[in-house]
Amino acid sequence: MRILIIVICIIALAATIGAIIVGKRSFEGLVVEKPYETGLAWDETRNKQTNLGWTVSVQGARFKTGKNELIVKVVDKSRSLLTDAAVSVTVSRSSTREYDKTYRTIEQSDGRYHASISLPLYGSWDLIIDVSRKNDHSIFKEAIFAEQGVK
Repeated sequence: MRILIIVICIIALAATIGAIIVGKRSFEGLVVEKPYETGLAWDETRNKQTNLGWTVSVQGARFKTGKNELIVKVVDKSRSLLTDAAVSVTVSRSSTREYDKTYRTIEQSDGRYHASISLPLYGSWDLIIDVSRKNDHSIFKEAIFAEQGVK
């Protein structure tokens, strides 16, 4: 019985040590650059977004690994399409910055913004949508999911 308890303790200890090693190797240690300044700016950013009244929606609900066509619709306070804006999209994984990439969009004749993006891995991705027009600026975040080669 003692040997069984010793074996179980050794297995549990090995599993714990293994989890610590894997965690240390896979986590970059950085959640957000300048966390204090980011936290201070949070309320100001939210109030400015509320005052602007802009909303963003990502057209199309399904994404796949590899190349994807992304269409972003930006609506102003009066529910009209926001035109003549500079819109860029950063594709990001929450677990690492290795795959972060920023894409410029092209405004279409119907007022929507288009970009060809690449999602190299299966799973959850964040789209950070940066919208600027004249002196106004706002950032939006959308979560998407890339399916394994299915469209």
